[in-house]
Amino acid sequence: MKQFLISLFIIIIFTTTTKAQGFAFGIKGGLTLGFQKWNNYERSALPRYNGSIYIESLPAEKRFSIFGELGYHVKGSRVRSFYRDIQTQQLIRHTNDTEFRNVSLILGGKSAYSITSGGLKAYYLFGVRGDYNINYNATQIFLPFNEEDVNKFTYGFSFGGGFEFPLSDLVGMTLEMQISPDARPQIFYPAGKYTYTDFSGNQVPAGETKVFNTVFEITVGFRFLRLVEYVEE
Repeated sequence: MKQFLISLFIIIIFTTTTKAQGFAFGIKGGLTLGFQKWNNYERSALPRYNGSIYIESLPAEKRFSIFGELGYHVKGSRVRSFYRDIQTQQLIRHTNDTEFRNVSLILGGKSAYSITSGGLKAYYLFGVRGDYNINYNATQIFLPFNEEDVNKFTYGFSFGGGFEFPLSDLVGMTLEMQISPDARPQIFYPAGKYTYTDFSGNQVPAGETKVFNTVFEITVGFRFLRLVEYVEE
């Protein structure tokens, strides 16, 4: 699957660079806040990081462009628990983090417009996304699961917006915010596959379990332009 994502990204690069009046490419990275819904239980946000490379078309005299983005994203959630030590009567705080380290490919469209005469632009974007899980570190709290319950491939959508700041004619910087909810669960197993012990000591069948990822990301990056000029002979 990783080879497929890389191959598809290369195809996007070839298509973008041969059919547009130029193209832009760059690198970006920043903060990720991961959120997960374990059935009806919402966990706390998990602060982590992300990094991506991207390429987009520069159509002549049009605001709309297409883009491809390949990145590394750490998704997940956090559970905070508290208990009081019987001997010291101190309140003990404990944190359990769940991480899914994914490679993501986003294909989408972007629309930019100028907001100052100096070249500052604002833009918004929307894309479809496929994720491949490299590895994970998941804490089993409240709900059981095994490795076969973790979906290696998930998919969803990404949308957001930001600003482009020119540094020179061919170099600029970006500040971007993006939200990416999943449409396929990262963890899934049907009802009755596992059991758990209730407060009375009885074995109770576990219900169907679905765990969905959503991430909110803020990134800063560098953007480079490659313009194509056609000369008539």
